[in-house]
Amino acid sequence: MPVDINSPEKDESTPVENSVLPAGRTPEEVAHHFGISPRRVRQMARELGACRIFGNRMFLLPADVEAILEASKPKPKPDYHPRGDYAELLRLRARMKKEAAKREK
Repeated sequence: MPVDINSPEKDESTPVENSVLPAGRTPEEVAHHFGISPRRVRQMARELGACRIFGNRMFLLPADVEAILEASKPKPKPDYHPRGDYAELLRLRARMKKEAAKREK
């Protein structure tokens, strides 16, 4: 039986050279781009689950970077709604002044 020394035929339907791989970035590249610490990028990525880890290597896809940026947005302060109105405050102050004047007599 003859032995074929040529490499086996590749499946040409999905050639490796033409496949579209995601543009992954290291935490160092992302940190350098935004001017922050790579350690902080890694910490946030792990907390959010927005990263890919193989062994001791981490990389971030564009969607992961977007998730980290979204999570880093400051939370808006709630609108302050006083419990009473200004007129009620003035009545309270007037009552307190009267009570203080009675105690002084």
